[in-house]
Amino acid sequence: MKKFLLILAIIFGVLIVSIIVLPIVFKDDIQKALDDALAENLEAQVYYDPSQFDLSLLKNFPNLTVSLGDFGIVGVEDFSSDTLAAISSFQLTIDIMSVISGDQISVREVLLDQPRISVVVLENGKANYDIAKATADTAQVEEPAEASDLSIAIDRWAIKEGSLSYDDQSLKFYTTLDGLDHEGSGDFTLDVFDLATTTKVQEVSLGYDGVEYLTNKTLIAEVVLNMDLSKMLFVFEENSIALNDFVMAAEGSISMPADDIDIDITFGGKDIDPKSILSLIPGVYQEYLADISASGDVSFDGVVQGTYNEASMPKIMANLSVKEGSVKYSAFDIPMEKINIESNFSYPSADLRETSFDLSKFSMLVDGEELQAYLKFKNLEDYTWDFGADGSLDLEKITKIVPLEDMDLRGKLNIALKSAGSMSILEREQYDQLPTSGSLSVNDFYFESIDLPQGFGISEANLSFDPSMISLDQFQATSGNSDFSLQGAVRDYLDYALNDGTLVGSLSLNSTLLDVNEFIPEVSKEEEEQTDTTALEVVKIPENIDFTFASAIDKITYTDLELRNFQGKVLVKDGAVVLDRNSFEMLDGTFELSGSYKTKDLDLPKYDLGFGIKDLSIASAFESFSTIEKYVPIAKQITGKFSTDFKVNGLLGNDMMPLLDKVNLAGLVNVAQAALEKGEFVNKLNSIASFKGGTKSNASSDAISIKDVLIKAAIRDGRLFVEPFNLNVKGQKATLGGSNTLDGKLDYSMLIKEIPTGAVGTALNSAISSFTGGKSLVSDKIDVDLGIGGTYNDIQVKLLSTSASGNASEAAAAFKQQITTKVDEQKAKVDAEIEKRKEAQKQKIIAEAKEKAAQIRKAGASTAESVRKEGYAAADKLIADAGSNPLKKKVAQEAAKKLRAEADKKADGILAESNKKADQLVAEAQENADKI
Repeated sequence: MKKFLLILAIIFGVLIVSIIVLPIVFKDDIQKALDDALAENLEAQVYYDPSQFDLSLLKNFPNLTVSLGDFGIVGVEDFSSDTLAAISSFQLTIDIMSVISGDQISVREVLLDQPRISVVVLENGKANYDIAKATADTAQVEEPAEASDLSIAIDRWAIKEGSLSYDDQSLKFYTTLDGLDHEGSGDFTLDVFDLATTTKVQEVSLGYDGVEYLTNKTLIAEVVLNMDLSKMLFVFEENSIALNDFVMAAEGSISMPADDIDIDITFGGKDIDPKSILSLIPGVYQEYLADISASGDVSFDGVVQGTYNEASMPKIMANLSVKEGSVKYSAFDIPMEKINIESNFSYPSADLRETSFDLSKFSMLVDGEELQAYLKFKNLEDYTWDFGADGSLDLEKITKIVPLEDMDLRGKLNIALKSAGSMSILEREQYDQLPTSGSLSVNDFYFESIDLPQGFGISEANLSFDPSMISLDQFQATSGNSDFSLQGAVRDYLDYALNDGTLVGSLSLNSTLLDVNEFIPEVSKEEEEQTDTTALEVVKIPENIDFTFASAIDKITYTDLELRNFQGKVLVKDGAVVLDRNSFEMLDGTFELSGSYKTKDLDLPKYDLGFGIKDLSIASAFESFSTIEKYVPIAKQITGKFSTDFKVNGLLGNDMMPLLDKVNLAGLVNVAQAALEKGEFVNKLNSIASFKGGTKSNASSDAISIKDVLIKAAIRDGRLFVEPFNLNVKGQKATLGGSNTLDGKLDYSMLIKEIPTGAVGTALNSAISSFTGGKSLVSDKIDVDLGIGGTYNDIQVKLLSTSASGNASEAAAAFKQQITTKVDEQKAKVDAEIEKRKEAQKQKIIAEAKEKAAQIRKAGASTAESVRKEGYAAADKLIADAGSNPLKKKVAQEAAKKLRAEADKKADGILAESNKKADQLVAEAQENADKI
């Protein structure tokens, strides 16, 4: 007995050791075989975490469990940056005894945890899932191998927390499934068995041709299919598919006896009501539906019947009707009732001209007010429609039936609209053949939200329609303190909306007050500091709008500025906004503004403005305009008024603020009278050139004064240049000119003329002595040349030279010429730098365009070669499939010849198109470079 127990213990120990050791022993061999198989069969980058590769007999004893972690597949060539699949973990559980027996491998479970699958199909039909490597000779026909006796049975499979996206650019179709849980079971070793699957998706979205038809809907599907693999016949048994609250079921079968797919399915709704339909509408949220009761006779059914192959499509028919429907929100006792809908969808064949959608009837009653509409739409090759709507809507009642969170919306709409026509008529611009007419009136409209707390109200508005024009006959509105009166018309709106044509129109605005501050959201200092201006985008002006906006506004308030008597026009055309002689009064001056804002063919917006200002306070200008504050901060301490006539241009940054180092400005400043009595500059000037007084004729209490002076100034490449102009310093005649940079670096010269020698102070006397070697100037009056440098925060004033006064006018002229020469030299230097940067920018634009053009040509050549190879391979396959039958072979050879010719033509077309695009790109770059 002891020996038996000892032997049993040894056997049991060997088994335990084998269970633990065998997976470890064979792990590396199996992993290498897996790597080799993947590399041999897949044209893709496959990765997984080697440390998470595991073989275990203990995890699901006596079954063998194979695990992979952090597993994924990345495409190559066109899809090198796309991940086809990324899976957190993959687990395969196999009955180890079925592997040993060899007749049938029994897979107990396949589990995918958190898979992220992204399928992409390009416009040319190339797909990122096509990753299987081609065989060495696709044209060679091999004898079919003997059928293997080995079979594989899968008991259960599951997907947990998955996501799937499918983007088919060739069909302009996409769908996304997020929060996907799926499990299924079935015995595939049998010829006839039931396949049971359960699928739950938290968010389903689906779109086609730029229109999103489903947005974040839930999907629950429980389907049982009877599978007859010997006949390839699949019959729907118990099933239920729920999209949000819309539940439907299907009956019928799908069979694939050969290459064709025969479909015979009928489907219909299960226990649906108007609330089920509401659950599918984007923007209607689940929490609202909980407070809604609905009733009515709802019918939904349809069929999918026919054969699917290269020559035919099954017909699809669907019908939806609602009779005597009613929807009521619990917090509002007026229901939306007498809802009647009759609609059907028909897709009878693959001929898209036969496809149609017919909403023959839609009507409802809200508190005695009826709304009726119909829509007939057909022919997907030449979109043809017939639409009409007539009735009234009380928006306040509608929002109480279907609430809008944090919004107040009310008002009455009266609608009478009819439209019929086809896309071909639009394309031919035969708008007289589009019987579109109608009107829309709005009364007592009001809207208020978190983003518009002051509210927006329309007391009355009337619009009328015809095929070529929408006329705004009347529009009276208020928003907070602001009031609006609008009138105008829009032409060619159908061509603009449906055919990307040019929208032409005009609008005039009259207002007694426009308070812009009410439309600017309040931002806390903390939020302002956290704002990432680099993420902002510039305002792009559409190139297919030709619009004139005229306005007459008594008063505009913006920040702490007040504009009065605003008059002018704004033109929007060809990707630009043009200001046409806009005038207004602001501060204590009068302004006139003209110019343009352009975004067409530009990375950053370009502005080009001309403006005039009359009798504006210098100090007020400093406080109100950032450009004056940046370039002339000393203006804050100057009393007096000025007038200007300036031209300015430059670029705006991503935050829509001027790039100050790109400002180019030139014009005249007319100063009637101004004075500077205090400040850093006056203190520094007095420290070196203080006067003890003067004669009665030139004595003045002002340190610096200007009267009736015309100053010529310009900003170029971020530097302010001031041509020499005359002024008075302590009653002495003087001339000043020079330049300064945006960061405050000063480079100015000042000549103070005919200073009485007895009037200069100690500091200036000492400086003069250093120039004359201690000798006195033999003159009653002297001229002093001062240099003004440093920065605004640290002004430096020094004596450059001094001389006995001679002919005052000659000395002034000589000094003015000296400063002018110096300023011109600085301008020339700046202009040279500008030209240098322009040339570098031109070269960069052209070089980048040529590089992109080369990439386009390379991609075109690659695609063309692929198309040619695919065509030739298909031709070779046709011939190979024909075998030795002479008749079949002759037919195949003719078809193959046609396939090769079509492949050559298509490839040549791709090459030509890519070369055309490349040439066009380079030409456009050269044109843009020439504009710099």
